[in-house]
Amino acid sequence: MPKLVANDIAAVLKKRISSGEWLEDGRMPPERDLAVEFGVARNTVRRAVGFLEDDGTVVRHVGRGTFLTATNPDSIAATVARMEGTSPADMMEIRQLLEPAAAAFAATNASMAELNAVREAHQTACEAEDMPNFEHWDAEFHHRVFACCRNDFLKEIHNLMRTIRDQSPWFEMKKRSFSEERRQTYCSEHQTILDALLHRDPESANQAMLAHLKTVERNLLGR
Repeated sequence: MPKLVANDIAAVLKKRISSGEWLEDGRMPPERDLAVEFGVARNTVRRAVGFLEDDGTVVRHVGRGTFLTATNPDSIAATVARMEGTSPADMMEIRQLLEPAAAAFAATNASMAELNAVREAHQTACEAEDMPNFEHWDAEFHHRVFACCRNDFLKEIHNLMRTIRDQSPWFEMKKRSFSEERRQTYCSEHQTILDALLHRDPESANQAMLAHLKTVERNLLGR
């Protein structure tokens, strides 16, 4: 079996934390015990725990040990940690619930400057010459639609969803499903959404966004 490195160990520890391990007292085992468990040098475990400290999962107190920042399973932090393993199918279902509503709000509430920002993202995506650049501006198009909706809570939910979808497994899945034909389809569907926003037509914006997300679902999940 290949030797584990710090990144691998950090990922395993994070999954164990998300599953509720060590939740009772909120404290992780000492680094020396984890080093023995994983069969690696202690400094490798120290680097792994450092990654978790950097992203706010744990906090280290010299002389006391390493503690979970979310010891309450009902806390916001613990909930967010569990959401990191959200499946693509679950994500698409939630997107189809929230994004059409956001598009409808945007058609009603957005300023002209905000709509021009959506237009800019759309045009830049259409001009993209490679997949990573297109994916960036495709995501930015959706982000700017949420920014138009004038609902801060809905916007922050989308920010969380976007963070989850920016993880490596999501990018690899999108990369496998990408083709120039599909890019052209997405650009065409984005134009339909944009037209509905510019015409201040919430119902059309809702339906156009839902139709687009169903296309994305078929391409990503084959259903």
